[in-house]
Parts: sequence; C-alpha cells; structure tokens
Amino acid sequence: MRLPIPPYSLVPVISMTPLIPLGPAYIAASLKEAGFDVKIVDLTFIDKRALNINEVKKAILRQDPDVVGLSALTWTISTAYEIANALKEEEPDLPIVAGGPHVSALPERTLKECSAIDAVIIGEGEYVFRDFLNILLTKGICKEMAELKGLMFRHRDRILGNPYPVYIENLDSLPFPARTLFNLEKYMEFSRKFQAKRVPVASMVTSRGCPHRCIFCARISSGYRYRARSPENVIRELKQLKNYGFNEVQIVDDNFTEDRKRVFEICRLIKEQGVDMSFDLPNGIRVDHVDEELLSKMYDAGFYSIHLGVESGDDYVLRTIRKGITVKQIKSAVNIAKRIGFDIILYIIIGLPGSSVEAERRTLDLINDLDVPFTFSVCTPYPGSPLWEMVKDKLKGVSWDRFDETNYGNFIYVPDGMTKEQLQECIDRANEFKLQARNVGC
Repeated sequence: MRLPIPPYSLVPVISMTPLIPLGPAYIAASLKEAGFDVKIVDLTFIDKRALNINEVKKAILRQDPDVVGLSALTWTISTAYEIANALKEEEPDLPIVAGGPHVSALPERTLKECSAIDAVIIGEGEYVFRDFLNILLTKGICKEMAELKGLMFRHRDRILGNPYPVYIENLDSLPFPARTLFNLEKYMEFSRKFQAKRVPVASMVTSRGCPHRCIFCARISSGYRYRARSPENVIRELKQLKNYGFNEVQIVDDNFTEDRKRVFEICRLIKEQGVDMSFDLPNGIRVDHVDEELLSKMYDAGFYSIHLGVESGDDYVLRTIRKGITVKQIKSAVNIAKRIGFDIILYIIIGLPGSSVEAERRTLDLINDLDVPFTFSVCTPYPGSPLWEMVKDKLKGVSWDRFDETNYGNFIYVPDGMTKEQLQECIDRANEFKLQARNVGC
C-alpha cells in the first residue's frame, strides 16, 4: 500500500526549523514494519506563500495511493482541508485520514468542518493507524472500526468512533523514525546553516508526555503521563544517526529531565560507548528539574546548549499559569548553567493569563539582569489546552491560520489585565530589546 503522509510541517512558518518531522516519520516506520508500502510527500521546504494546492494534489496522486494521511497543526489545518478537498474532487473514493495535534484536540469538529476527511486519529497514531488500515483493506470503512480506541470516522453520514486518545506505554517497542523516506541530503545540507556547535543536525525524541499542567500547553497528542525510552534504546538511535552522518542531535522531548536517573544513565552510556556527538535541548527544560550535579554530567557527555522554559519573570503570572516554578528558581538554574558553561536561551511568552504591563516589564528586567539570550512567542490558546477551554467561546469565527504564536501583529488573545494596544506595545518592546541585545530570533 502506498501511503503519502505530508508531514505536520505542511505549511511551515518562516521561523520553524526545518528538521525531519518526527511524528509522520514514526507513523511511516510503524506502517513499514507492518508491511505497508509508505511514500512521503514532503512539503517542508515549500514556502506557504508559494504553496499551490493543485501541485500538491498532483504530487500525491502521482504516488497512486490507496490511502492518504494528512497531519496538521492548528495554523496549517485549513491548508490540510484544502488538500483533502482537492484530492476528493479528483478521486472521490480515495480514503483520507487526518491526525496531528489539532485533530487530536478537535476530532469530531475536524470531521464536521471537512467532509473530504473520512477518519481522524486521536493521540499517538502508530498502532491505531495500522489497525485502521488492516480493517479498511478487508472490510472498508465499517462499524467495526468503532472498537478502535483513538479513532473517529465517517460512516453513512454519521460520525462514529472512540475519541479517547491512545498513548503507547512501551516506547522501546516502536521502530525508529523512517528518516530514509525523506530527502536526508537536503535536510543535512540545510542544517549546515544552523547556529550549532557541530553540523549536520538531526532531531529525536527520547520520551513522551509531560505530567505538568501549564495552562497554555496542549498535551492531547502525547498526554500528561510521562513515558520514556530506555537509555539503551536511545543510544541505539544515536548511533544510527551518527551512521547517517549527523554530528549533532536536538532532543525535542517535552520534558527530557523529568527522570534524572535516566538522564544520568544516558550520559554514562554516551561516554562509555564513545558516541561522538553534541546535544542541544531546544524544546525547553524546567528550571526546577536541574541542578549542578545533573547539568555537570550532561555537559560532560556533550550537551552544550539548553533552552529554559521560564515563560515569565513575574511570580503572580507563574502561579496563574500553573507553571509550578518561581523567579528564584529561574535565577538559580540560569546561574548554575552559566557557571558550568552552557549556552542558554530563555523562552518567554508574552500576554499570558494574569499578565500586565508591569509583569511584562519585570520579565524583561529579569532577562536583562541574567544577561542571557531569549526568544519569545505570543500567548495563543491552542485547542486542547486548558486556556482554550476557558476562552474558546470568545474565539468563534477566528480563522485557524491565525492560531500562530509568532504572529506578533495579529494575535488572537489578550489577557484580562491588558488592552490590545498595551499588549502590542509589550510585544514591540520585547522585540526591540531582543534586537538591541543581539538575542536569538524567534
């Protein structure tokens, strides 16, 4: 079976780092392991301003697919709808399945908004998609599919299924992402432009899920239950990446340092087995989950760059968003990391619930005092987050493509303590401060 899976970087915003999209790569690997013939139609390097839906449709149909899978983030779901509609117009009987963070958060709504989509995968799709295809190939879309957890589908003008998401407990059971289905050389060449210690650069995930309940974070795709791969399994994938020719790895876990004993063991095996690579943690780690002993071991194993998800420099805002950290902990973590020698970047979010002009000023003052680079986004209530549930009624009619945290001039959420004009001034001030300090771009 030929199954094109456009990755969730379907319409990449300019600020996204083009690395092989691991979600679709994992799905593809699982399907290949089950005996399916999988093809990737990769749109990562297509500028959304030049995206031609008709050309995308032709690229997919040239693969002569039996089923098409689409994966999308919230700000790319409208384009996924356009692709699905174009495909169905050309091939009315072609089954189309959608997945990804947005679809997992709003499965029934996705099916209602786009009649061209036949089924949606909720949560982690490696096994659900495989089981769906096995039924589809023998019986077509049928009521029996309703027994599959993590799947909703259209059947005779009705929407059926089980919306409860699937989260895989034994991550070691999964095959490594099918990176060879992508243009490895193109990704490697592009990554040589990164501001990295060593190039080319790859990415990988060593754990899934995060038990913390930050109000702005959507966790429906990977869940709140933390699950981790064994250190031995992690090392095997690192060696595979090294054999491909990669020299640096961005570990993009939601919470890499959640299990400190596991981190210690990964670091020990890296050194013991001579894995000659450097490591970056660009997704952000928690300041309350690091200390001098842990960071020293990581640095000694080749970790050189850490991003700290601090979000705000105001304790009231941190309590309001249920971050579970304090400004004092932020200062401590930064000072320890600086003393050890790490490159540090702070992540902040402007316009969080509970924020004010004064709170945003305190955040910039903290960054100035700590004297480290920072990058920022604008608070965006993504579907699946607690914040979305609080404000979704106010966002009716807002187009999905505006749900972009880097959309500094066209944001969709303003906290109660600020006006739209004040929030824009805070965004402009942060941008100016970042440029003056020659900080990292968003």
